[in-house]
Amino acid sequence: MVLGVSPCQYREVPSSISFSGSGFLATYQLGVAQCLQSQAPWILQSAPCVLGASAGSLVAAAVVCQMSLPMIRDEMLNFAREMKAFTFGPLNPSINIFHWLEKILVQHLPHDAHQLASGRLVVGLTRMTDGEHVQVSDYRSKEDVIQALLCSCYVPGYCGLQPPSFRGEHYVDGGFTNMQPVLSRPCSQTLTVAPFSGEADICPDDSPCVLNMVVTGTMLKANLANSARIFNALYPLALETLEEAFCSGYKDALEFLVNHELIAFPTMNHIAHDNLYAQAPLILETMVGEEEEMAAGTKTTSPSETERNGNVSAFYKSHKLVSISVEILESVLLLNLLPYLRMLGSPAVALSYLLVPVILPVFLLLHGRRWLDSELAQWTWLSLKHFIWFFTNVCISTVKRNLRDRLGLVLLLVKLLHFEKELEKASQEMPAVSSSRPVPASSHSEDLHRSSLDPQRAKKKPGLRIM
Repeated sequence: MVLGVSPCQYREVPSSISFSGSGFLATYQLGVAQCLQSQAPWILQSAPCVLGASAGSLVAAAVVCQMSLPMIRDEMLNFAREMKAFTFGPLNPSINIFHWLEKILVQHLPHDAHQLASGRLVVGLTRMTDGEHVQVSDYRSKEDVIQALLCSCYVPGYCGLQPPSFRGEHYVDGGFTNMQPVLSRPCSQTLTVAPFSGEADICPDDSPCVLNMVVTGTMLKANLANSARIFNALYPLALETLEEAFCSGYKDALEFLVNHELIAFPTMNHIAHDNLYAQAPLILETMVGEEEEMAAGTKTTSPSETERNGNVSAFYKSHKLVSISVEILESVLLLNLLPYLRMLGSPAVALSYLLVPVILPVFLLLHGRRWLDSELAQWTWLSLKHFIWFFTNVCISTVKRNLRDRLGLVLLLVKLLHFEKELEKASQEMPAVSSSRPVPASSHSEDLHRSSLDPQRAKKKPGLRIM
């Protein structure tokens, strides 16, 4: 929760919600949104704006457009399961994350998504040409919403080579310039959600660490747990990790609501929370069972699955980028050769990795004609420039933050020691000044007057004579 904001004031002043860049760990933010939706729906309903960057923009769109959060989670788990069958996972050239993402948005966004999102869904983008951070909140059609989300999630190389565009302007991942977007309006407060331990209001609670890392204005703890989270966000190693992230997000959001007295401790609703955790192994067991059935060849396809698969194939047919012969050569002979070899056992796995240096030049040769295009060369140079600026900014900001935290304490200690020295020096000078001060004449006359009134005192001082 924002510092200095009491629970009563939080209820009186609706807070916007910001979802940071998260990659595949967007399942954590989906768990947070699911908890807010079931335990405190007024937070989502009264939020004037819901912001997001990179994969966080997908969660923000799901909240604003009232999409099914568990369904989006299951789509991510299914895609992660499919990636496990390929060597190098999402980095395999045959895995097209962008096409999958566009398919999900086309399938699950409502037809009036632009009406629901206009003025409320704020998507953070990074302009390709000058690297400026842009926040989009005005949409004219459902296609506008889809294109804005695709632009915010585009990582050069990871999601392809050709950047998407929004209204004629090319953009890249919004996390390159602002990982945790917030409103710049005065007197506005924002509830921040991030799957990495740091300064966000709702995030994993790790123990304090010595070093901190700053990523485009967002402070993250530099520990092993966060390093594992960042790796899983880009390259998920296991489905259990993504599912546990969803449950952790629900739990952390519930603790946030209870600790800040936004809700009473859940009683009846806690049953739904327990059921949520009970669904985790069921989903994974279902996926494992489907994999075994597909391997045995005994799985039957329902009519709904057949229709959905037909829609998916039609979608991919409409997005052909190369000729049929090149597609066959890439998908059958080259790119899918490694997964087939891996099914044969450990020796074939080693052979699949040894074949990578052979397959990679062939792949580059097939796509060499694209590199001759001056426009693609320009996108490649701009993408490389964004990467260099991003990592340079992370390194400089991290060093400045850690130096400031540590040198600030040292400078404060030096100032205290200097002040103590000055105080001690001043106290030593005070007696010397008082001893060297001359006796005024008025005090001498007063002594004579007192001695005239007191004869005994005059006898003690032979130098005095009474007139």
